[in-house]
Amino acid sequence: MEGILIDWLGGRLLDWFPSWLVRRFVRLDSIARQVRLLPRSKTPLTFGLNEQTPAVRVWFQVENHSSIDLMLDRVVLDVWAGQPVAYGVMAHRTRIPKHSTMSQIPPFNGALTAPAIEQVKRHREQSTNPTCSINASGYFDSKLGPFAVQLVGFEGEVQAN
Repeated sequence: MEGILIDWLGGRLLDWFPSWLVRRFVRLDSIARQVRLLPRSKTPLTFGLNEQTPAVRVWFQVENHSSIDLMLDRVVLDVWAGQPVAYGVMAHRTRIPKHSTMSQIPPFNGALTAPAIEQVKRHREQSTNPTCSINASGYFDSKLGPFAVQLVGFEGEVQAN
């Protein structure tokens, strides 16, 4: 019924109505179900092991199929290469327009410690097909209030230089 109401009112009317009125007719969890936090491409993470400051970079994209503009507040993530090697927060507030896919989100850049560098190298050498996992939570602000979306257990190839 909420989807029918949103379609009937139209996305533009939702923009004009005050937040307290929109919250009476549209549930926040129905909006959250229409938002996805995804890795940006086939290889969304890279390890720069030979850089002056070794780092891991992770790129995301957000699909917003809802009728409400959103603000990506932050992404909390951890990266695994056999075991955890990086943990951090990407705190770039990014506007996500309604009915869009936003892939121009600044990447997470996290410095790697010496044990993490050794773990990534060991993981690459010990596995015939080394993969890394990304677990992330995206936190959004909207006209209806804040909510979170999970990206759990994405696995991709280890890209290291």
